[in-house]
Amino acid sequence: MEPMETHGRSKKNSSTRDGARSPAGFALPIAALIAALIVAGCGAVKLGYRNADMVGPLWLNRYLDLDSAQNDLVRHRIAKLLVWHRATQLPDYARLLGELQRRVDETLIAADVAEVDKQMMQHAQTTIEHALPELADLALTLKPEQMKTLQNKFADNDDKFRSDYLRGDTEKRQKIRYEKALDRAEEWYGRFDRQQRAAIRRASDARPLNNEFLLAERQRRETELVTLLSRIVHEKPSRDAVIALLKAYYERFEVSPDRERRAFQLALSHGSDEMNAAIANLATREQRAHAVEKLQQWIDDCKKMAAAPG
Repeated sequence: MEPMETHGRSKKNSSTRDGARSPAGFALPIAALIAALIVAGCGAVKLGYRNADMVGPLWLNRYLDLDSAQNDLVRHRIAKLLVWHRATQLPDYARLLGELQRRVDETLIAADVAEVDKQMMQHAQTTIEHALPELADLALTLKPEQMKTLQNKFADNDDKFRSDYLRGDTEKRQKIRYEKALDRAEEWYGRFDRQQRAAIRRASDARPLNNEFLLAERQRRETELVTLLSRIVHEKPSRDAVIALLKAYYERFEVSPDRERRAFQLALSHGSDEMNAAIANLATREQRAHAVEKLQQWIDDCKKMAAAPG
């Protein structure tokens, strides 16, 4: 059974759902960073936790060009958030991963995959909501020139998206998406044979494809974030007001206000669940054993990190 990505989506699985998701980190960088570390893979969990106070500022610097005081703030808040996360969230991740492990040999349907995704999203949401006060404090330190840095970084990212996902005809785009899905699936199950790969290609191609919609949603989120942060920079509202603004932004992050794009998102989500169920069901006994071992590595890391001293 293939674990699904969450709202902080697992980088191992993010492209299996929509092929080019705009990361939640654009919206809520600190919390998304923590969520990503937890579902990024067995070795990455420990490595990420050990280095989050360095990785976080480096990552945010690419978007905001933090000054020294902001860097110190981010490092301190990430360390604080990790202590909370280890104590309150990692045991639940280990439990959920254990449930996935016990179901590896089952025949799955799309609804099973959707339920796993829902549970992972709930955990990510808990982390993001817990981090909102820390994010508000960072937002209140931002300067006007950092909004320009953010806009420029978004523009660069959008250009890369166009290069990666808007080039070529439909067949080319389908192939690119399939290859990413296959890479992630083989990280879990090991190498698939020719017949299995053909089946995965059919399941991948059955998903709706509209990368123009994905770019439009990406830009919608970016524009809303720049507008929101610019308002905070210029108006300097209260901390409670900033927390409320960030929470409202997070709540509308995933759901497009455009009816047609919203319908596409729902269809794509269901199509990805269908594909991931199909991949799990075609895995051989040896491939399922590979997935069990992979999940055990995650479980062990989560338990070790949860038990580590603060």
